[in-house]
Amino acid sequence: MPHDYSDENAHTLLPPEPALRVKALETILVRKGLIDPAAVDAIIDHYEHKIGPHIGAGLVA
Repeated sequence: MPHDYSDENAHTLLPPEPALRVKALETILVRKGLIDPAAVDAIIDHYEHKIGPHIGAGLVA
């Protein structure tokens, strides 16, 4: 797979802010065809609405 950067220094190309790093990694994985954007959206939706801390708080209450 051709690329114009060294794999050992690939992490230095990512932005320092966590949200931007996540978006950059998602973009790379989508462009390489390794993940489906719809699947990522479904997973995020599942965690936001069915698994988040609000569920645990409801169980404890």
